[in-house]
Amino acid sequence: MKKVVFIIVAIGFIFTMSGCSVKKVEELTDAEKFANEYSVSEENPFQYATLDDILDLFNNNKSGILFLGDSDSEWSTFGAKVLNKVVKKEKISKVYYLNPENIKHKKSDKYKQVKDLLNLSNKDSLPIVYVISNGSVIGQVDYFVHEDSSIDQNSIEELENDYLSLISEYV
Repeated sequence: MKKVVFIIVAIGFIFTMSGCSVKKVEELTDAEKFANEYSVSEENPFQYATLDDILDLFNNNKSGILFLGDSDSEWSTFGAKVLNKVVKKEKISKVYYLNPENIKHKKSDKYKQVKDLLNLSNKDSLPIVYVISNGSVIGQVDYFVHEDSSIDQNSIEELENDYLSLISEYV
């Protein structure tokens, strides 16, 4: 009987202790969420953006970097990792992130406005990085993926150079 009580107490203790160390998804910072979603360091500048955030950049003549990606795509994950490396190197403190695939109301006026401002079509593939300065897109990098493309050192260096060139326009 003592063994049974001991086992029940031990199991209860383990469940209690393991529950104390797990953060709820709502408690994660944007950087932590992005790190989990894209397998990058938690020390990243990515902030989840809404359509309102993006419209605010344009409507109020603001500047920023916008990353459009979908973590279900290996190419977006590849782009996120390379971009994270570049923005750390360039000491960029904020990158807006939006997954257009997750927008529930793609027929909304806000979505249509963002799509028009970014000159985004349904044929575009992700990832896409935009540099917005004073409310206007001044550059973008679309990493065009061929069916026979593979991620290798050459593609990493190519994309890193493209992102560095783009961000140099912003800095």
